[in-house]
Amino acid sequence: MNYTTYFARGQKVFLINTSSDRDDSLFEAFSATITAGENQQFTLRSRYPLHHGELHILKTGMSFKITTESYGSGMQFVGVIHSVSGREFIIHPTGQLEMYQRSQVPRMDTILDFRTFTRTAPLTFFRQEWGRYQALLSANSTDKLELSSGEINLGVGGFRHLVDKSDQNSELTMVFIDLEPGTTPICAVAELLWRRTLPDEDRLAIGQRFILIKKTDQERIQAYIQHRQKKQTKTVHPKNNWELLDRMFRD
Repeated sequence: MNYTTYFARGQKVFLINTSSDRDDSLFEAFSATITAGENQQFTLRSRYPLHHGELHILKTGMSFKITTESYGSGMQFVGVIHSVSGREFIIHPTGQLEMYQRSQVPRMDTILDFRTFTRTAPLTFFRQEWGRYQALLSANSTDKLELSSGEINLGVGGFRHLVDKSDQNSELTMVFIDLEPGTTPICAVAELLWRRTLPDEDRLAIGQRFILIKKTDQERIQAYIQHRQKKQTKTVHPKNNWELLDRMFRD
């Protein structure tokens, strides 16, 4: 099977945790770039630091679904971590290479109470903070979040919002989104996808993708969007975006 036809050096990929010992109630992922590859193995470099001190996200034997876009279609395979050295790691493909039709899941522009926290720090730091905030949310201790109402474009896979040009934007962000009054805010870690300058404005549009979020919160976002679109008499067609699922077609 010729993996390198679709996964080439310099290509950006998205890795979703599929390890058997993972917490399958969570969606866990990160981005990397292929630095070298052949059919038996690929060397990848993460876009941002993953580890800090004794805390390591990647370990030998972990499995990930690796997805990318190639020739206008989605491509994916499952690989196993062979070795890790800093931000670089080697992964061995296993099993089947699959092509899928990439689809856009429903998104919508809305006004919600939300807040983002940015910091130049490794993913392990954000995972620790995410766990701490989840405990606070479970205890309804959210008074210090100080969410503010603002425009946001929201989807199951991520969100877009506006920031001042002077604001600092790091590769990773913690976000809190209050979907409905009286419910627990959604807490997620997101990675930066793109920045765009808006015409005649001193603000930037920031696109970010969720890389750590509860699957139940993904479902809450989807239900919220479908409910709002139905109220606006829009036809809703739920779609599977395989880039957001921790499984293959054959699973």
